[in-house]
Amino acid sequence: MVFESLVSDLLNRFIGDYVENLDKSQLKIGIWGGNVVLENLRVKENALSELDVPFKVKAGQVGKLTLKIPWKNLYSEAVVATLDGLYLLVVPGATIKYDAAKEEKYMHEAKQKELQRIEDTLQMAARRDKTQDEKKDTFAEKMATQVIKNLQVKITSIHVRYEDDVSDPQRPLSMGVTLGELSLQTTDENWKACILNEAAKIIYKLGRLECLCAYWNVHSSMFYRGSWDEIVNKLKAGISTKDQELKENQYIFKPIFASAKICINPNAETELNSPKANLHLEVQNIAFEMTKPQYLTMIDLLESIDCMVKNGPYRKYRPDVPVHRNARHWWMYAINGILEVHIRRFKQMWSWSHIRKHRQTLKAYKLAYKAKLTQGKIKDDAEKQIQDLEKVLDVFNITLVRQQAQMEVIRSGQKPVAKKAAAQKQGGGFFSSFFGKKEGKKKEQEDAKESDSIDELMTAEEKAKLYTAIGYSGSSHNLALPKQYVAVIVTFKLFRTSITVREEPDVPEILKVQMIDLSTTISQRPGAQAIKVEAKLEHWYVTGLKQQGAVPSLIASVGDSTSSLLSILFELNPEESSADQLLRVQSQPVEIIYDALTVNSMAEFFKTEKGVDLEVLTSATLMKLEEIKEKTATGLSHIIETRKILDLRIDLKPSYLLLPKTGFYDKKSDLMILDFGSLQLNSVDQASHQQVSASFSSLEEIMDRAYERYSLELRSVQVLYSKSGDEWERARLQGSSTQHILQPLDFKVQLAKCMVDKDARMPRFKVSASFRCCMLRYRTRRSKGFLTWSPVSPCHRCPPPQAPPQERCLLCP
Repeated sequence: MVFESLVSDLLNRFIGDYVENLDKSQLKIGIWGGNVVLENLRVKENALSELDVPFKVKAGQVGKLTLKIPWKNLYSEAVVATLDGLYLLVVPGATIKYDAAKEEKYMHEAKQKELQRIEDTLQMAARRDKTQDEKKDTFAEKMATQVIKNLQVKITSIHVRYEDDVSDPQRPLSMGVTLGELSLQTTDENWKACILNEAAKIIYKLGRLECLCAYWNVHSSMFYRGSWDEIVNKLKAGISTKDQELKENQYIFKPIFASAKICINPNAETELNSPKANLHLEVQNIAFEMTKPQYLTMIDLLESIDCMVKNGPYRKYRPDVPVHRNARHWWMYAINGILEVHIRRFKQMWSWSHIRKHRQTLKAYKLAYKAKLTQGKIKDDAEKQIQDLEKVLDVFNITLVRQQAQMEVIRSGQKPVAKKAAAQKQGGGFFSSFFGKKEGKKKEQEDAKESDSIDELMTAEEKAKLYTAIGYSGSSHNLALPKQYVAVIVTFKLFRTSITVREEPDVPEILKVQMIDLSTTISQRPGAQAIKVEAKLEHWYVTGLKQQGAVPSLIASVGDSTSSLLSILFELNPEESSADQLLRVQSQPVEIIYDALTVNSMAEFFKTEKGVDLEVLTSATLMKLEEIKEKTATGLSHIIETRKILDLRIDLKPSYLLLPKTGFYDKKSDLMILDFGSLQLNSVDQASHQQVSASFSSLEEIMDRAYERYSLELRSVQVLYSKSGDEWERARLQGSSTQHILQPLDFKVQLAKCMVDKDARMPRFKVSASFRCCMLRYRTRRSKGFLTWSPVSPCHRCPPPQAPPQERCLLCP
């Protein structure tokens, strides 16, 4: 059958790019026999090139990859995929000796991958442009469902380690990620492992994640100095999680254990009684811990990566000799690096001989590529010419010339055959009928061609058996789904999360943040192209540095225990609102206590001896291309009509901050209480902006409508000062007492954000604010040399002008 060839091509594509000693002929024989066993595969040195990082693989091995496919009974027996052992040691590229031949080969492979990615992106964009009124149950979906039905996956013993003694030779570091086991198996409705028969309508899957953790070692021993076998053996030994090994590694993520329950109903879209996929994921505990040496080495590593990225273009000129007594070599390295990279290359670009040669190269590549497009299969010397020209040209010029060649072929009336030939070579017309695009064809013609392709590859008996087993029919269609039907539900539950910051591994923590019972639910309604995300956090606690025999509480929940501390709802195309997006945020009050020792210790923790300048990383992250365009009245109207409407409601209950006089809070402390009040942020008149008439009377009216407006209201902001023994909790709720410095104050702010990115005529933001009468009145008196404040009753209406000045409102006229 065709499936053996498909599996062989997939394994060659996804494994062959990363391993060196893959025997493709033996792989195909194993697939046809039903069992594939690959052992001790070496990982390529440039396996991480797609991540665009200045790192290389010093040693890497795939332990054992097993794939069992029951070809004779594919529809009722399990397909088992097992990966036992993946070991990678990654080092900075500067630690590996430069090899010009290898670097050229790796650069060519990376260029080919980038070109393939661009081609795939263009094909996907072309397929998205094709609108379909009906959704067909394709063979690929049905076949994938059948394979998943009894698919069992097990991954064990993963260890990826990075070592670096270049950033700071006096303080070498190593960091890594290890995984004990990741498995996915088929179960019954009681979540017990089994093999589903052909009559089973609902698929149950149970996933398990065991012992996923990450470590960051300072003053670490280096593995990369040993032989290849020694490195792999040390990586294997580092996966175990015994107590003595946990003490050797400084873990920033303690072992994580998780479980997932998946329920799949392939016929759900026809019955509309249950979701098509329901995933429930539970994680018991995620504990993150960081020490001061780890933080300092993280900063050093970021600076080192920044330097390695800068040094990348000059690496080929770097001498392989020490600096001492080799000053001439290093001076020539500096001179040649600057001249070759920055001076001679740019000077050559403007020479007529170079421009003529570049144009001739582009023309030669265009002719060769046009021949490949029109002829499909070309001679070996022509193929070699294309490869040689691609080594000279960069990705931009290759892509540009390919697009020009395709347009010229289409305009000349010729029919490109390269894609068709490639599709037949990779999997035949059968699979190309799903993944390829047939422009200008009707659905009936597509179905007829698909049937012809299947007939060429399979007998009528095999085709009937396959269709019956997977429940596929060439004439079956699914009508448009109802907008209220929920097809996918994903539930995530995290019971406990903690973040700990400490100076050294075995000393009391400076700061510890705990979040308890975090839950998230994601649901999808494909009929309305809608996604709904709900998140809730039940409890949040923050503690500081232990002192005076107690651990101070910095943040604690003090709200109603019957509701969540924080709840967030975000929805695209909501069912109960006319807006395009909906956002709801609600929170309960929290108590924040200032602790001087903890704050000072945290400031000292993040203080470094030298400044940090991550020029390359910062510029790569923050660089954006801003295009300045003139916006006309028509352009503004189009922006208003096509923009997304956000229905925003944020409601934060009043939280407060306690500032103890001594810097450490206890029940007898003198306190300053800052009550932040309740905050409400709502969108204003969003629906009225959705429809905008094209016949406005003036440009000013259009510009006024090009703003999104929000209302911000802050209520009951107040400041109190409480001496030892005063009941500040009661005074805070009363709103007026002798402890008040600032009595409850209300603010109301109107915000307007412009939808136009940059227009000199339109301000980016508009803000207008108003507040109720300040209610702050004062009377001063001298007491033991200190100036004290004595608030009086609220001034709902200011006193008459003859009132004494010391009893008048501070802000009222």
